[in-house]
Amino acid sequence: MEHIRTTKVEQVKLLDRFSTSNKSLTGTLYLTATHLLFIDSHQKETWILHHHIASVEKLALTTSGCPLVIQCKNFRTVHFIVPRERDCHDIYNSLLQLSKQAKYEDLYAFSYNPKQNDSERLQGWQLIDLAEEYKRMGVPNSHWQLSDANRDYKICETYPRELYVPRIASKPIIVGSSKFRSKGRFPVLSYYHQDKEAAICRCSQPLSGFSARCLEDEHLLQAISKANPVNRYMYVMDTRPKRRMQSWWATQKDIGRIIVRISSKIRNDGKIRESNEKKRLNAMANRAAGKGYENEDNYSNIRFQFVGIENIHVMRSSLQKLLEVNGTKGLSVNDFYSGLESSGWLRHIKAVMDAAIFLAKAITVEDASVLVHCSDGWDRTSQVCSLGSLLLDSYYRTIKGFMVLIEKDWISFGHKFSERCGQLDGDPKEVSPVFTQFLECVWHLTEQFPQAFEFSEAFLLQIHEHIHSCQFGNFLGNCQKEREELK
Repeated sequence: MEHIRTTKVEQVKLLDRFSTSNKSLTGTLYLTATHLLFIDSHQKETWILHHHIASVEKLALTTSGCPLVIQCKNFRTVHFIVPRERDCHDIYNSLLQLSKQAKYEDLYAFSYNPKQNDSERLQGWQLIDLAEEYKRMGVPNSHWQLSDANRDYKICETYPRELYVPRIASKPIIVGSSKFRSKGRFPVLSYYHQDKEAAICRCSQPLSGFSARCLEDEHLLQAISKANPVNRYMYVMDTRPKRRMQSWWATQKDIGRIIVRISSKIRNDGKIRESNEKKRLNAMANRAAGKGYENEDNYSNIRFQFVGIENIHVMRSSLQKLLEVNGTKGLSVNDFYSGLESSGWLRHIKAVMDAAIFLAKAITVEDASVLVHCSDGWDRTSQVCSLGSLLLDSYYRTIKGFMVLIEKDWISFGHKFSERCGQLDGDPKEVSPVFTQFLECVWHLTEQFPQAFEFSEAFLLQIHEHIHSCQFGNFLGNCQKEREELK
């Protein structure tokens, strides 16, 4: 309550943002430790959780009063007119403080007190058992085993304690591979398809440099390939977009050798499309310029697939453009669609969907295992692995299964919910709608194939509410290790 200067303001107007005649409701505005509450003259209540507030703007004083515009992370926008500028200033400053907490202990989850005893609360944490989920998939088995290499988070702090790796992969191989991969996020199992005996694995990018090489990493990828008895080749799917060619003059000899090899493959392998070879050539040049890519010379039985999902900064900018279009009054239909197209939002959604579809087809049509990675393996990788798994497995299209999927591919594998959702007052450049995009992809699928899902958009909206509400512990922090320390 220390940040609250004014707890109650009367004769506040709530504007109807969709009205062209500035319709409004008059009522009383209350400020509590956790919520902003507006009660109009008809006793209708409007609640806004402080953690849902993305921005607060105090506009210039008008003859009607002082405008206060609140943008929420769940895309809600409210526009108040406060009679006195002093009251508006106090509310504005209070909301700035209350919506940006400095430490986890100040978040809503630590003050929220549901009517449950200790046993009931414990059951909530035990609702999802990932060990049971992997058993449902059919692992451990003769090809995959549970590894305790990361039991104390010594190899990778952002991975879960329990990881599944190929049975023939020894601990020295795992440790060596982790040192070669960004943030120590070495290749591990995400999903196992029992019928096809194919796997979805995930990791981060390898260390940069054209000649960077790690024998342990090569052995681990070979082990993943051999863990599939049906198809010995596997795909390495790099979810990052292709970049412009760089440093041609520095790598002319190597590029010439690559062109010869690619030309030969185009002639001899009808399945390899020229467009993908151009992307691969581009990646080789990028690696020479210091990007992190696997050198295909060092990996056997590997097919590289490059997809174009943009980074968190492009996605954040795209969403901001979309929200600006949605917030503009009086737009014609043509102007709205033009703004929607200019935002690029649906192109980004399509890129994620295309990657997931390729992954699902690789497993169901070609019986091939797929290794997915982006830069650090916790954003685009989570999108593609989880959405691809949902396409492959009907269990993930149930309410319980969808919860398990989020727990497995997002929460346990270290998607940075705290930074991406702006839970604390941190770097705004780390905020990005990565998980929101995943939910929208799922929403599109529920709209096209409603009978294939046990849930609808109401369930997705509820989840989206709580990734930002900080009401429960599931989405707090950036990884499992952090959440364990917060308990």
